[in-house]
Amino acid sequence: MPRGPRVDFPGAVHHVYARGIEKRPIYLDDVDRKSFLDRIGKNLPKWGMRCLAWSLMPNHFHLLLQSDKGSLPSFMHCLLTGYSMRFNERHQRVGHLFQNRYKSPVVCKDGYFRDVVRYIHLNPVRSEIVRSLCELEEYPWTGHRHIIRGGPPAWQDTGLLQTEFDDPRDVTGWVRRYREYIEKVPDGTFQVYGAEEGGPERGVGFSGTIVPQEYQESESYKLFADLLQRIAATNGVPATEVLGGDRGYTAVRVRRELLRECKSRLNISIVQLSRWLGVSQSAARYLLNSDNCNVK
Repeated sequence: MPRGPRVDFPGAVHHVYARGIEKRPIYLDDVDRKSFLDRIGKNLPKWGMRCLAWSLMPNHFHLLLQSDKGSLPSFMHCLLTGYSMRFNERHQRVGHLFQNRYKSPVVCKDGYFRDVVRYIHLNPVRSEIVRSLCELEEYPWTGHRHIIRGGPPAWQDTGLLQTEFDDPRDVTGWVRRYREYIEKVPDGTFQVYGAEEGGPERGVGFSGTIVPQEYQESESYKLFADLLQRIAATNGVPATEVLGGDRGYTAVRVRRELLRECKSRLNISIVQLSRWLGVSQSAARYLLNSDNCNVK
């Protein structure tokens, strides 16, 4: 089945992410990370792009890009092809570096935009690469440090973020309001980007899945949400792809791993887990059985 064209237009904001083939690392050291960032900086003005938020993880990356000229495919082709060639040459390897095509969903400039920024910049915390938000402010491989502390990369654009967090009564305090938003994680868990309506206080969970308030306040749901975020981040896939009926290979594999972890660590029924995952009970049981897990 042919792949559909990418949605791109002048002014569009995209959450772009891609992971290494077979979940392999795409950066082996800081030289690789700096090389990738340098290529971003060189290609942004060439294709009329702006980078609003970013995070480099061991086997994947996240970029929040604004496409002023509708040239996202050209920008990404130059970035990924050039970096892959340099990586292969430096590490004496051949073949593809990235798995499949990069993903690039369009982000609406509303509360969803804020959630994506928070999701991207908190990736190292969710994956326990850094241990705290204070440590994240000194961590060089996300855009969070640039916003809080200044310094490199010079190409990171904070204009849209400043507009998003501006307050006419306090025009100099947008960075403080940004930091407060990053630190204000609902119910002690990391909110998945992409919940298009509502929020935990209105009974809407991950990716718009309706979760009754009493469950959101339960320790079981908090643990489920934390496991979801950790396993999804480790595998380089947004948690929204794990929830619901996405049948992509990685989403199914992560869903199976999440079910296995929940059954082994939490006293939660298959009925409840299937509701939180947004899948049928039969689908949840099939995933567990296909992985030779015992289902009670």
